[in-house]
Amino acid sequence: MRRSIATATLVLVAATTLSACGSDDTDDAAQDSAAVSAGPDEASATTEGPGEVPVADVEGLPEVVATVNGEDITQEMFVETYEGQFQQSSAAAQQTGEPIDQAALKQETLDSMVSSLLLVQAADKAGITVTDEAIDADIEALATENGAASAEEFLALVQGQGFTEDEVRDEVERKVKIENFIEAEGDVEKPTEQDARDLYDTVAEQQTQSEDPASATLPPFEDVQAELEGQLTQEAQSKAVETLLTTLRDEGDITENL
Repeated sequence: MRRSIATATLVLVAATTLSACGSDDTDDAAQDSAAVSAGPDEASATTEGPGEVPVADVEGLPEVVATVNGEDITQEMFVETYEGQFQQSSAAAQQTGEPIDQAALKQETLDSMVSSLLLVQAADKAGITVTDEAIDADIEALATENGAASAEEFLALVQGQGFTEDEVRDEVERKVKIENFIEAEGDVEKPTEQDARDLYDTVAEQQTQSEDPASATLPPFEDVQAELEGQLTQEAQSKAVETLLTTLRDEGDITENL
């Protein structure tokens, strides 16, 4: 059975547009700012006291957590992914002091897994394939993003968490396949220079209206144009994924058993 690499280093560095569309309630304004955390549900939040290490609650899960167009997301697959998500949430919770709403986190994790599977299934149906060269290139990119000196060093980091190179390559193949499918089917238009200038002007105006305008200085447009265009592209991709997933969910046969 294929293990999900989502619980390993890849989930921390392979930030695809899917992550921006894990929820049906995407807030366009939030795409240009920090993520907004929903308040915890006291009935299902963890209740660890000060200094206690929170523990992922994976008791009582069904053998099949969800079925997507005939393909199962098993308890083993879900637990592996959820524990990775829980570990990240625990680190954040220790900083903020907020309890973890495990019921909400489980649903968020399942939503993401279902969305990912829907996109992979759709990519397979569309005949999207990924070459070994494309996988190698993506691993090189992940290594650079992760601060690793080489792809070999990056693979060693992930393998240190108990994953084989084949498992890493399988998951990277899924990631690239989803990205290629979004590019082919998502109708994402490349932002123009004027689009970037409009965003630059908006940010400049917001800073001018800040409490301390004197301290709000922007670098020249030419220095940040590429970054602004990248942000606009990511926003467009997020909207495209949301549209694709809405269609795939409406047309798909999905059973969730949480």
